[in-house]
Amino acid sequence: MIPTDNNKTDLRAAFSLVRQRFEQSLPARASAMQALLQADETTAPALNQLISEAHKLAGACGTFGFGLLGSQAKMLEQLARTIQEKPASEQRYALLSLQSAVQDFLQSVQEALRNSSDASTVALLQPRPENSIWLLLETPALIAELDTQLRAFGHQVLIFNSYDSCLEALSQQAPAVLFTTIALQNGQSLFKQKLLLDRLNQQQSRLMLYSDQDNFDLRVKAAQHSADAFFVSPVDVPNMIATISELLEQTFGQHGRVFIVDDDKLLAEHYALVLKAAGIETRILQQVTQLVHEILSFQPDLVLMDIYMPDYSGTELAGVLRQYQSLKRLPIVYLSSEANKLLQMKAMAQGADDFLTKPISDNELVQAVKARLRRSQQIRLLIEKDGLTSLIKHSAIKEAAALELERATRFDKPLSIVMLDIDYFKSVNDQYGHATGDIVITALATLLRKRIRKTDKAGRYGGEEFMLVLPDCNSLQARQLTENILQSFRQLQFSAGNSAFSCSFSAGVASTSDSSYAHADELIAAADTALYQAKQAGRNRVY
Repeated sequence: MIPTDNNKTDLRAAFSLVRQRFEQSLPARASAMQALLQADETTAPALNQLISEAHKLAGACGTFGFGLLGSQAKMLEQLARTIQEKPASEQRYALLSLQSAVQDFLQSVQEALRNSSDASTVALLQPRPENSIWLLLETPALIAELDTQLRAFGHQVLIFNSYDSCLEALSQQAPAVLFTTIALQNGQSLFKQKLLLDRLNQQQSRLMLYSDQDNFDLRVKAAQHSADAFFVSPVDVPNMIATISELLEQTFGQHGRVFIVDDDKLLAEHYALVLKAAGIETRILQQVTQLVHEILSFQPDLVLMDIYMPDYSGTELAGVLRQYQSLKRLPIVYLSSEANKLLQMKAMAQGADDFLTKPISDNELVQAVKARLRRSQQIRLLIEKDGLTSLIKHSAIKEAAALELERATRFDKPLSIVMLDIDYFKSVNDQYGHATGDIVITALATLLRKRIRKTDKAGRYGGEEFMLVLPDCNSLQARQLTENILQSFRQLQFSAGNSAFSCSFSAGVASTSDSSYAHADELIAAADTALYQAKQAGRNRVY
């Protein structure tokens, strides 16, 4: 979620505190390296410890704005590795040059801290609710229809009648999506509203365009201004709402969760704050032996992992994760100060998907992580998602149920399954046609995506039947959620020609909070039985 005014202040304070702690640690860390070299005879473990510390500082210093110190630390690491490879008889004189280099580094630390300034490079966006939709239109009938339908899906709607009023509102807040006409009746063109378009872009609001005309030049201009969608009069309202849902999922859902594995705790905290400021949820590994347990608990979309760590290497930990069937497709990205391309490629061949080199700027980190999350999500969509509804397919939702039941059993948490079926759907197809039936199916799918949590799963089980997988949710909570969705679905108005109609659904709930289930198929069957009972009781209800 995009930070609000209050937690933007909290984030800035957190950034400042982590940087302050890092600066305070620098003299002691440099002195510790110096102490490792002051014994009469530097031992191999001491040299290894110095290499490890120099490696961590090489990545961390650049990240915290001390680029020169980072370069010096990298030089120390390389020099120490060179000495490590020499015969013992040749190491003594080489260690003298390393001692001198560490002394220079300590002096550079003291100089850098005298000239230090606290500045975060992360841009914190204006607050914008995930369901905030702005309409800038001039057609009263279209405004009324969109306003009614969008509110039925739980969106907050603001309506504007001029570019100037919209621009003024942008100084206070930003929408998740702006749906606007390309040209007003007074002759003003959206494409000439540079300040308005720039502010939308800065706030990462999604832009959907509406036009009475459709030609190649208009669409090129729309693309030039980063429009996400282009609708021509008359607007296909269900398609437009489905598009909004997809854009919201991309904007707020794509960020996902990132699990950070780095033995430099301050650097890991900084990465976590940077990603949090960009709306990405994070967790830092606290105990390496609990790696698998924490990942199964957190359910990340990506693992960000250092390679060189004192107890276990990143490649070893990646290998452990790949031993678990449920984690084989989990993207792993190495983040390390290792600049040797051959070593990077070798590391990637051992279970990772990509490699980022420290130091990396905050904005580069955010963009790189977002791109990899998006790529992973796109691949998963192609494999798992139903073409009409964009919900998970039958096989994938059953797999999700099995995985969540395993997780619920492991962590002693409740799990609920909901089976839904649109009432009298065959009559809708027979009376209004299959195209209209598809609109009804898509509308319910959109509503399900909108109402469930990010940790929940919604799937198209078959035809007009859907399934929800609700982890950490008992039967009472599952029924309340489903009742609320049913109430909203009843309120949706569908049209076919001159006819208007509404629909309902029947649903059945089964939960581990009521009974124990050894297999997911048993839990699904129990929900299906409850669905049958709801139909027998007259439909349009939740059992």
